[in-house]
Amino acid sequence: MMTFLNAGMLAGLGAILVPLILHFLLRQKPKRILFPALRLLERKRKQNVRRLRLRHLWLLLLRMLVFAAIVLAVARPSLPPANYSLNSWEITTLLVVVAVGAATYFLLLRRWKPILPPAQFDERRSSLRGWLTGLTLLLIAFAVGYPYQRRIAAEITDPSPSTPLDVPVAGVFLFDASLSMEYQQEGDSRLTVAREIAERHLEELPQGSRIAVADNAADHPINFQSTLHAAKSRLSALEPRAVSGPLEDRLRDALRAQQDDQRRVAAELGGTSDVRAKDRYVRRVYLFTDLASSAWRGANSARLQADLDKFPNINLYLIDVGSEEPQNLAVADVHLSRQRVALGGDLIVSADIEATGIEEGERVFELLLTQPDGSTTKHGQVQTALENGVPKRIEFPVLTGVTGPLLHGEVRVVDSDPLEIDNARYFSAVVTAPPKVLVVAPEERDAAQLMAALAPYDKQNASRNRFEPVYASVNRLREMDLPQFEAVCLINVPRLADSSWYQLGKYVENGGGLLIFTGSDDNEYPVSYNRAQAQAFLPATLDAWQPENDWRFHISDRQHALFWKFRQYESYGSFAMFENDVWVSRFWKVAPAEGSTVLATYTDDQRSPAIIERSFGRGRTILFTTAVNLPDSWRQRWTNLPSPLLAPWLFVAFSEQLTEYVSRFTDSPYNYVTGETPVVLFEPQPAERQFWLREPLFKQRQVSLGSNEPALKIDPPNAPGHYELLESVNGPPLGGFSVNIQSDESDLTRLTEQQLDDILGEGRYQLARNIEELDGDIIGTDIGQELYPVLLMLLIVGFLGEHFVANWFYQLGQHENQWDAANAPQPNLSRVT
Repeated sequence: MMTFLNAGMLAGLGAILVPLILHFLLRQKPKRILFPALRLLERKRKQNVRRLRLRHLWLLLLRMLVFAAIVLAVARPSLPPANYSLNSWEITTLLVVVAVGAATYFLLLRRWKPILPPAQFDERRSSLRGWLTGLTLLLIAFAVGYPYQRRIAAEITDPSPSTPLDVPVAGVFLFDASLSMEYQQEGDSRLTVAREIAERHLEELPQGSRIAVADNAADHPINFQSTLHAAKSRLSALEPRAVSGPLEDRLRDALRAQQDDQRRVAAELGGTSDVRAKDRYVRRVYLFTDLASSAWRGANSARLQADLDKFPNINLYLIDVGSEEPQNLAVADVHLSRQRVALGGDLIVSADIEATGIEEGERVFELLLTQPDGSTTKHGQVQTALENGVPKRIEFPVLTGVTGPLLHGEVRVVDSDPLEIDNARYFSAVVTAPPKVLVVAPEERDAAQLMAALAPYDKQNASRNRFEPVYASVNRLREMDLPQFEAVCLINVPRLADSSWYQLGKYVENGGGLLIFTGSDDNEYPVSYNRAQAQAFLPATLDAWQPENDWRFHISDRQHALFWKFRQYESYGSFAMFENDVWVSRFWKVAPAEGSTVLATYTDDQRSPAIIERSFGRGRTILFTTAVNLPDSWRQRWTNLPSPLLAPWLFVAFSEQLTEYVSRFTDSPYNYVTGETPVVLFEPQPAERQFWLREPLFKQRQVSLGSNEPALKIDPPNAPGHYELLESVNGPPLGGFSVNIQSDESDLTRLTEQQLDDILGEGRYQLARNIEELDGDIIGTDIGQELYPVLLMLLIVGFLGEHFVANWFYQLGQHENQWDAANAPQPNLSRVT
């Protein structure tokens, strides 16, 4: 049923009679002049009269339409909520009918013009316009209007009664509290704009309204505030959070809160089976968001739509406060060559950069290191060209001679942009003493090249060595305390007893790393290595060694974590030198075990495995199927890889990356994102211990480690930055880590209308960008769909149509009168006396 906000203005509809009255009062009456010669024009005049009456009728109707549209627009009528737009079938039918009418008109004119005299052609054309226009409108009414009316009637067959404007509202203000709401535009964050819209709307609510304020930063129950003033205070306390949940889940919580409150109100008024009939509130849910896709997960869309269908009396309003064309430059992620560095070692820092909507060009990024006193120093910078939508990785100069025990740093954008929270990314690395590596070989000379590569500096510069290798003969292996070593290397060891294999197996299972180099042609290898005790953790079974030839290495996956050092030296040709300049004359043919991975092969026809790895328990084993030693005789050498004549740094880099990878020395995480639980390892002690946790923004708190506990688990931090554990308030750090925001917070991609329909359901929500649009949506949903814009458009069309028809009418009339005068029969004046 149509309603009017200004019903009294309908009295102005009487104004539509003004054009009708003026039409009849001011209509000119022709003067009768008796002149015999003009009788010859009488027949032509009658034809013109019939044509002019039709034009007068169209002009009169248009003028009456203009007056009616003015009055109705001021009265502001509204219709019950329904989808009043034409669907695709109705639009197609309308276009077809109009096209057929236009085609018929021009086709008939084309046929008549060659065969009819001009006067008769003009008469038929005028008549054709009137009849064809009327017939087209009639067809539109039957083919489009009638189905449209039935569809709309079906949608509002049982309309809910119109809601008076003074009925109190029970609303839930739900805010998107993700970090993207810190985006600045015109000096205000998106959350500030959302808060201002909510406060203004709060002042417009009727007396007795109740509001609940919630966000997606926590899953706490949604409770209605006791007063609107309390709700306003709750709005002032809102702030973005580094960890937020999916908006779909919180929308479902808001709907459940409305349902619970509805039941409570019904119980207060007396129990009834239909709680909606007893409800004295208008139910609404307001969602204030920037429509960033990262805040929506999409997994629970079906459940959310089911809940929305279950509560049709709860209206959902989306208030979009986001920037339609966001601009952002983000340090999306930071990568370290390792998170645990040996004292005096090297560290490579690289970062992923993402640009959205910025002016393309070069940008500058800095690498800053944190000093013990908390200050930062610049270690280097990178200037690089960026392209919108194309991520780019940058790499900073190598950090050499790293000292510890903790290394904190950050990668930062030099320029500023509207979203500053992702302009920096923090990182931490732990610096420890060089890890101990046990090297087992039949003779010490067999291990000489590998031990020199692991510790290339002499005693005076021993602090610069990345590893501390310890030699032991094969006979002493069972005496060694393996857990004190990060890795164990077997060089040219053809046989071991089952007890030794068991010892090595337990060591690997508990997290140790085992490296095996098979550089001997001893036929005892398969007998010992293929035993069940060894095959429980070895990556392959040995077959036979290949006779002398000339092969090369091949690495198919250069991005594998094992080859981090080669990637560091790639500008010096590390991969090319390893694959082209290193020759292999002999190697052991092996069959990889189930679950193992081949990391490098030879260039023989079978692409035989050269480096194979296998994980076992918490550790891993790597088998290198050729030698790493240099016998005195050239004919006994299996490869030139350890040769100083090749490139001394190549074998050092190979040995270092192989040992670090197998030992998992750098696997311990010291970098987390918000929402993750940091873990700091300690040696277990029988007594409980207390530590101080130093947090960003000069905050600190106490944490405790239980007795005999090897790891301290810390509640997920919410603030990005550096964290340190101290035994006393002013003591040196015992451990630490860094926390960053989740990378998807930098994704400001906005949801499209189609994506919103997929999540919430088409027609189940109203979308507004400001308080005015929100008020209009509420009127349209609670009271009905207002026709004011449609009537204004109709008024403009009617006015332009009246102006066109009036000008066309008078100009055509003058043209026809001139034509009639020119073609009228002339009296014969020669016979007048």
